[in-house]
Amino acid sequence: MTLNVPPEYDGSDQPVTCFGEFQLDRQLRSLRRGTERARLAAKPFATLEFLIRNRHRVVAKTELLREVWGGQQEINTVEQAVRQVRKVLEDDQSDPRYIETVPGQGYRFIAEVHGPVPDPTAGDGRPRSRSTLYAVAAGILIVCLAGFAVSRLLHHPEPVARLIVNGGSLAAMNVVGNGLWTHELGEGFGAPPLREALWRTRIEDLDGDGRREVLVAAFSADPSRTEQLFCFSANGKMLWRYQPQADVEFGTPGMNGPWSFKDILVTSRKDVRTIWIAFAHSVWWPSFVVRLSAAGIPRLVFANPGTITSLRKIETDSGSYILATGVNNAYARAFVAMLAEDTPSAMAPPATQPGYRCARGCPGGRPYRYILLPRSEVSAALLPYSVGEEILTRPGGLTVITAEVPEGNLIPGGGPSGFFYFSNDLHPEGAAYADGYRQVHQSLERRGLIRHSFKDCPEQKSPAILDVCDENGHWSQVAVPRVPASN
Repeated sequence: MTLNVPPEYDGSDQPVTCFGEFQLDRQLRSLRRGTERARLAAKPFATLEFLIRNRHRVVAKTELLREVWGGQQEINTVEQAVRQVRKVLEDDQSDPRYIETVPGQGYRFIAEVHGPVPDPTAGDGRPRSRSTLYAVAAGILIVCLAGFAVSRLLHHPEPVARLIVNGGSLAAMNVVGNGLWTHELGEGFGAPPLREALWRTRIEDLDGDGRREVLVAAFSADPSRTEQLFCFSANGKMLWRYQPQADVEFGTPGMNGPWSFKDILVTSRKDVRTIWIAFAHSVWWPSFVVRLSAAGIPRLVFANPGTITSLRKIETDSGSYILATGVNNAYARAFVAMLAEDTPSAMAPPATQPGYRCARGCPGGRPYRYILLPRSEVSAALLPYSVGEEILTRPGGLTVITAEVPEGNLIPGGGPSGFFYFSNDLHPEGAAYADGYRQVHQSLERRGLIRHSFKDCPEQKSPAILDVCDENGHWSQVAVPRVPASN
């Protein structure tokens, strides 16, 4: 028996359309792979149907939004629906068989489409024997399984388990250390400092298709060059790249780049992955937080007249938040900001000094909370400001760690850190300094930089005072107990 399948098929007047190993039934609103039903929600199904019907052209996201959703949602709703369709079809965005992304334009359905396979009992009106039907069914099953196996081999690359940046080369390896692929990041990019190597490379499933993409924040040793974020598929194809930029000006001229990355955070919410990037001017300030979609589309969410060093996500009874810590140059103090995950763009509290005020392009919103941390005597003697370095979770709360001495300082006893304790929803609870604080204090006494003994230190006898700005821009002070410094 010969099955005559035309190379092209309009399908507009037929309830069933076939492509690959799938059958789409418009009347039953169902999608099947062979005899098994593929689960696809109503809107993603309508998206797939619309793309198939208009497969001879590129379909813009705005058109899908208008035709499928009636224009009542945001563009990322379309992107999420396409991701769900790709997941069901097991279609690789970087090497598609069904839906191709046309950058800056939209989507195009690229698979060959044909009508349903004729019923083997049809034709001359004579029923086929049961053995013939079994043979036909078995043949179709073997072809489908063979095609599925080849598809798995070609479109499901071995997952990346480890990344190494050596000079300007990126090497991806599997779980046993065998090389999978390499990529030259380009001239001027090199291996990052050891303390930055971990957060500069991420392996994450960004589009929810079960295969993890690779993120690399390429390090530039040249402060005159803006760094770039690269996104690769699991098989090493570059999907997109992002170069930081911020159309925001402060009172000090010339603070508009070049930019360097400070931290990367990847979050998941309702199956939508989001990339959060903190970057700062290579001379220290200003700094920004940008939110990127899984497709690399950026949106500025926070601006700060100082540097940002660390990001972290928290969940509270009132919602999901992104925390940022670093330094506010205008106040010469470490800070921690609490940004609602779905917040519009926000700006740090306004500064009194003209040079640190935002002059143009300023975000109009405010952080949910912005907290200035007190400086220690050691920090005041050695640094122009204290610096928030890291946000850690602990049982029952959060800890913000600050730097109290310059990096690489040779004071005996090393450089003790400050520890500021918060509840899970960022209410201040206490403050302490690491071991070695007494020794550093006494060293500064001998140098005349602190003029009282550690035993008589007023700092150790009074609460720590934190300044808190709420979402309405109102300031208040919170006093928290100190844990006595030792050694």
